This record gives sequence, structure tokens and C-alpha cells, in this order.
Amino acid sequence: MTSINNPAEVRKHIESFARPNGYSPYAWNVTKRIAQEIWDCHLAGRSYSRPVNFMCNEFYQMIQMPETGEYIIPRAGFKMYGA
Repeated sequence: MTSINNPAEVRKHIESFARPNGYSPYAWNVTKRIAQEIWDCHLAGRSYSRPVNFMCNEFYQMIQMPETGEYIIPRAGFKMYGA
């Protein structure tokens, strides 16, 4: 995947992830919505100030640059479960 530069590319990136086993459709939609909010802040050059703590690896992959694997928010600002 190439660099993500607009909301349509963000949606495509987020939607490329399958819902993990055990995640309800509601929880998955909330997870994707928060990933979208983080990307929206990133694209607008704003900081994301809410806590970021999720229990599925897919969420953390959603908030990484696909081409580099770098997180779009500071890694020190969140705790990864199960990693």
C-alpha cells in the first residue's frame, strides 16, 4: 500500500482489516471509528489527546503507516495488550 494522504485512503486502509474472533460487531465498529479519528487528527496535523488502549493487534496496525510500520501517534502514549 502507498502512503495515506486523505480520508478515502484512511477508510480503505481501516476496512482492509478483518474483525478479530471474539470481537462483537459493535466493538469492532467502535475500534474502527477511533482509528479513523486518530487518522483524521494525523492528517490535519493535530494531536490526538484521548487514551489509546485496545486489546486487538488489528487496531494498532490500523494506526500505523502501511509502508513503514511507524505509528501515527507517539508510541509512548499508549499501552498495547498482548504484545
